[in-house]
Amino acid sequence: MLLTLAPLRAAAASVPLDLTGVRAGPIAVSRGADSVTVTWPDEAARVWRATFSLDPSQPLVTSITTGAEPIVRSARPFYQGETGKRRGGWYAFFDDPTSHPDGTRHVQSTFQLRAATARTVGERLEILFDGLRVGSFDGGLTYTFYPGSRLIQQEAVMTTYDADVAYYYDAGLEMAAPSDRQPGNNMRTEVVFYDTDGALRRVSLNGLQAERVPVQARYRTLAMKTAGGSVAVFPAPHQYFFPRDFTSNLGYVWHRAWRGRVSLGIRQLRDENWVYYPWMNAPPGRAQRMGVFFLLSDAAPDAALGHVLRYTNGDRFRGLDGYKTLSTHWHLADTVQAMANGFEWTPPFKPVLKAMGVDASMIMDFHGDGHPDDLTDLRLNELHAYFGALRAQSDSEFLLIPAEEANVHLGGHWTLVFPKPVYWFMNRPKDGAFVSSHAKYGTVYSVADAKELFDLVRREGGYMYQTHPRTKGSTGYPDRILTTDYFRDASYLGVGWKALPSDLSSPRLGDRAFDLVDELNNQGLRKRLLGEVDVFQFDHTHELYAHMNINYIKLDRLPPFDRWGEALTPLAKGEFFTTTGEVLLPDVNLSSSSATEIVASVRAIWTFPLRFAEIVWGEGQTTHRHIIELANTREFGSKTFEWRAKASGWKWARVAVWDVTGNGGFVNPVWRQ
Repeated sequence: MLLTLAPLRAAAASVPLDLTGVRAGPIAVSRGADSVTVTWPDEAARVWRATFSLDPSQPLVTSITTGAEPIVRSARPFYQGETGKRRGGWYAFFDDPTSHPDGTRHVQSTFQLRAATARTVGERLEILFDGLRVGSFDGGLTYTFYPGSRLIQQEAVMTTYDADVAYYYDAGLEMAAPSDRQPGNNMRTEVVFYDTDGALRRVSLNGLQAERVPVQARYRTLAMKTAGGSVAVFPAPHQYFFPRDFTSNLGYVWHRAWRGRVSLGIRQLRDENWVYYPWMNAPPGRAQRMGVFFLLSDAAPDAALGHVLRYTNGDRFRGLDGYKTLSTHWHLADTVQAMANGFEWTPPFKPVLKAMGVDASMIMDFHGDGHPDDLTDLRLNELHAYFGALRAQSDSEFLLIPAEEANVHLGGHWTLVFPKPVYWFMNRPKDGAFVSSHAKYGTVYSVADAKELFDLVRREGGYMYQTHPRTKGSTGYPDRILTTDYFRDASYLGVGWKALPSDLSSPRLGDRAFDLVDELNNQGLRKRLLGEVDVFQFDHTHELYAHMNINYIKLDRLPPFDRWGEALTPLAKGEFFTTTGEVLLPDVNLSSSSATEIVASVRAIWTFPLRFAEIVWGEGQTTHRHIIELANTREFGSKTFEWRAKASGWKWARVAVWDVTGNGGFVNPVWRQ
């Protein structure tokens, strides 16, 4: 009787598994008595198997292997975080939930497996395990497998229905490591990472630290040796990081070894009433996808790290024929330091940007440094030093362009850049005139209001754009100035794009700015998005790449410093695309479109597998969107696509491509002739 009942009892312990959404393809799913196994090929056609337990009493991940010895065994997912409340809306930048009267709450995940569902998405496979709860969030765990890749994406897919929720999360995986166990319950576990100086570090964990250990690792990743190979962990390169003004490396990965079990994962710095607030938005009813990535290898940790670095090209913006990379919005206090140290002094940002493949940068000094409001020769002398300092650091392969986030007269925060040196005051000195002559600097402008400032821009061929629109110091802008002559002028190029706010229910970055530029174009205002960074001083130890995006401008070669205006012309003409670095769009052509159909020929280059592309357009009133699913693409690819969208009466259209980590590239609106 006992022998007969034993298997029945085991079967009853298993949760339901729905395989109706699984289709034949490169990834297969099979069910065992109390388990489910996913089988898929990697880039070398080797077969990998991930087995999950359907018994709620057992660790969820039974094993992941490509040989006799598992790479991962007896593993449990890890999630924790903190929740608070928003008071300034979803676009708020300086909102601090820790100062809310209700305080914040540390939340730890609980997982009680209730059911499992597998489905095929293109060539990929997602398997969802329902039963995860973190504070007011409820949902499940999803694992996504990619054919031709050893990449596994783990996501907590959860929803809250509470109002105004802000949060951040830490995630990881805890797994058995019996071969690392030593006498006395000690451990011998190897962890490998690149330190902030770029040196490869190997750390042997002895298990004497029961708590997880944060690591300030370059490239936001670390790898751990296991019995069958190694596992690397890393976050989404840009999506996981709420873009702040400061980019210090706060230790975004962690590890732990303790009595036969090891862990590795990603983390945000718990808020300590400092200037760094990593809070994300959770609008009620919208599923948040809190992801972490694992890269498996049957080789040493070094090999796993090397593969992860390929996804971001080693945190470098790769060169592209016919293009140069241009970044904007840097507050580096370069001039005041150069005046103190001499113009031949190399600022710490220069080798960092050059190593990242940044060809040109629009610098915005005098933002908390210098004397921008001064109405005497002090201001003029600093401008003169500004031009001299940037000239000294520019060469045939690296160009620094002087600009200012002027923030006077026009409304909100905005940038002004001229194609040549211009000397001007941000207000009118007593008894001064709009235009005067200076014995040393020649023509000097003193602008008393918006009208005179606009006149200055037209006289000197300058360009403007609204920085961080609708947030920070531009809250309410450019909405309040849409009818002004200066905003409607072609010299006001548009608005800045940056990956904020953070809302993990969106597969895109920077929805705030996209929504705005679509609205502006529907109103007949031909405005563009310029990728901007907006950070302060940094050096080689910082985690800059996670905060970065860049503009690839159509330019065969960099102009010399004295002709820096030539690098601004592609921005003014819209001859550029913007990217986080992993998705490149060297050719997007809509010329075959008709009045009723948009035809987009798109050449794309990417690293992570792509998620989708979109054609977005408007006819003057409504923004429309056509989604092209790209779940059949594999990692490290390139292809020329042709996409079509029925779009009767369209006036403008733009194209964007997004990968599975939220990285993307996009072009600006193109107007139908």
